[in-house]
Amino acid sequence: MAMRSLRPAPVGQALPGQQLGWDIARAAAQSPEVQVASAAYLPGDALILYTRTSQPDRARLRTWAMVQLEPFAERFAAMPAKDQLRWVIDYGSGPSQQEVISAPLRRAAEPAQYRYTGSSPSLIGGDQTVAAAPVASAAPTAAPAATAAPSQPTAAPAQPAAPGSIPAPQALSDSAFDGAAPKANWAPLAGNWEMKDGIYSQHDNTGYDYMTMLNLDPLTHYRMDAKIRIGAGDMGGGFVYNAPSPTSRAGAQSVDFTEQGTFLRWGRYDKDGDYVYEGGADVAPGASDGGWHTLSLVTHGGQSLVSVDGKEVGTIANTSTAGYLGLTASRSMVDFDNVQVTALPKDGALITVDGQAPSAGSTQPISGTQGLSETQALDTASLGDDFADGDAKEWQTIDGTWRAADGTYQQTADGKNLGSISTFQSDQFIATVRLQHVEGNMSGGLYFGMAQRDTRSQSQVVRYAQGSQALQWGHFDEGGSFVQDGSAPLAASSGGGDGTWHTLGVRVKGGLATFTLDGEQVASDVKLTYASGYVGLYANGKVAFDDVQIAKE
Repeated sequence: MAMRSLRPAPVGQALPGQQLGWDIARAAAQSPEVQVASAAYLPGDALILYTRTSQPDRARLRTWAMVQLEPFAERFAAMPAKDQLRWVIDYGSGPSQQEVISAPLRRAAEPAQYRYTGSSPSLIGGDQTVAAAPVASAAPTAAPAATAAPSQPTAAPAQPAAPGSIPAPQALSDSAFDGAAPKANWAPLAGNWEMKDGIYSQHDNTGYDYMTMLNLDPLTHYRMDAKIRIGAGDMGGGFVYNAPSPTSRAGAQSVDFTEQGTFLRWGRYDKDGDYVYEGGADVAPGASDGGWHTLSLVTHGGQSLVSVDGKEVGTIANTSTAGYLGLTASRSMVDFDNVQVTALPKDGALITVDGQAPSAGSTQPISGTQGLSETQALDTASLGDDFADGDAKEWQTIDGTWRAADGTYQQTADGKNLGSISTFQSDQFIATVRLQHVEGNMSGGLYFGMAQRDTRSQSQVVRYAQGSQALQWGHFDEGGSFVQDGSAPLAASSGGGDGTWHTLGVRVKGGLATFTLDGEQVASDVKLTYASGYVGLYANGKVAFDDVQIAKE
């Protein structure tokens, strides 16, 4: 009976569950790392998938599997209520490891329903699993499904499990606006927003940047999806994300339709809340037909991937790597439905809508802004840069003239309080940098605890001062004015005016800082005004920097 059930019936006799399984297997087989993909359906019991892949990383495997299942949401919803999904995945090279994903078949496109069981040759234990938190049911988001001839199915048994080390993706918000989600989940900042008949609408088409913010804690690794319908007006709507504050658009990122839904743009808001365009792509006819369309954003720290109706549109290099989320509309009446936010593993891959890494030919921002490399974008636990490759694209200049040259990163302009800021942010870390005075009095240092990468307002600094004979620390207040918090004299050998390289270090933990110079402690337990934020380089005048190393503790 088991062997008979795994043998595909003639196409004309295929049950819906059989055809569904074959289509999922066929889609999975398109991924370059997949070696075997097959499926079987046991009516009244389960849809069984089997995949063999060379992907060695469990977190990336889980994110890939989640994206593979999402396009079949509408077909899952039509399956019998008692049926289950069981997906057995052998992964890695050599003696393979195994991951089994289980979920109610009707809700197999919802990551919060997944139950993971993992095992490896060196780690076989009892049935200890990682389960995602339950989430209220919502209408599924429809997406086109592949309908290709089935691959020959084979079965692979599940083994006893050992606990997985990576948390499951978890649905944090699921808004169908059908009365199940309270209005308190959303906080409009501007515009005319209304929840009615299962739809969240913005009715004013006369102004710009009408936003409403979702009541969630700041996120760094997540996926946001929504169905969007554009009505009367000449622009459109979309997402605001990575906002430093839930009460202001200043410092936030955005991706939204414009030109009546035929163009998708992305950009940011500066410290004054003014929009700065960074790129976009033509998506005509896009959302100009007055129908529902799905906008999706996958964000991992410094990089995001955006898609429309399941098709990848562009990769975005983020100015801010974490923050609050919301919806936005400009000069258009816009309807939103099925807004879903899913937390992703923090070391997961930035994947496309078909489960693969962005290809070399992926659409890039028209402005020419290039995305960070995968290592730079995803490894938010550390940052290292010796500038040997002559590339400093992950650094954002806020003042001054900065360039990578001769294996160093140099600030070459005259001026004060100049800066170039990294993508790293934390409230608990150790940072070191080598620095050398090039011309004039040495006044190099480190920014940290920065609220935003594009302004020194609300940040901490430690720097050379007093003609390079002292180390000084303090903060820049909300208006950008410097407030000195302390200083310490330096021995002649540690002074920065001698033209030699010196190593400055900062350790931040529990709202306190310790400063070191050339391995010697200068000050400890310094109370900080701003304990968390971005880390960057500081210069008064011409300074060279090298060997930046930052790591979370």
